[in-house]
Amino acid sequence: MDKKEIIDRVKEAKKAGITRKFKQSVELCVNFEDINIQSSEYKLDLKVQLPKGRGKDVNVGIFADGDMNLRGKKLSDYVLNKAEIEEYAKSRRKMRKFCRECYWFISQPDLMPLVGKNWGIVLGPLGKMPQPVPSSVDLEPIIGNLKNTVRIRSKKNPTIHVPIGTEDLPDEDLAENITAVLNGLERQIPASKISSVHCKITMGKAIKLM
Repeated sequence: MDKKEIIDRVKEAKKAGITRKFKQSVELCVNFEDINIQSSEYKLDLKVQLPKGRGKDVNVGIFADGDMNLRGKKLSDYVLNKAEIEEYAKSRRKMRKFCRECYWFISQPDLMPLVGKNWGIVLGPLGKMPQPVPSSVDLEPIIGNLKNTVRIRSKKNPTIHVPIGTEDLPDEDLAENITAVLNGLERQIPASKISSVHCKITMGKAIKLM
């Protein structure tokens, strides 16, 4: 599909939505055929940066000590030092709550073994194991990029749902984000294995793109 066709479908999806008092998300639904989505060849665990952003903020959790901890607190409300990591680990319920409130995690490299040992049981199944980041690096661009990046993970069914923005983003921006997601998918799964692609807003009808 060319960009104009995608833009037209995005407009249609917005019109098919029901107005709500909250900002609704726009989602892409991709269905596959003739593949085993759980096989090593096709199982998906991708990160795709949306060129026009997500349209809303998401939380990034930070595991860090010292200076990195202090700098992290200027950028995120979800920052834990070594002692706090160990304290949270005493309650799986508390860890789960913290993990669900963050879309991404980063960690000081020397804390990765501690995080893996204590938090892996919660972070692993959610696909949220932290990305190691050198303690001296500038955190702002890293967190900024993560906030505009979406995770694409396949489960048992040959279908994935990916947020590609919010209803207030311009149609052209949403079309660019859709193209980025489809290009990311096609680097792992051939386009011939994609049976259909739909677009919808949270409270709306799915509109077929292809």
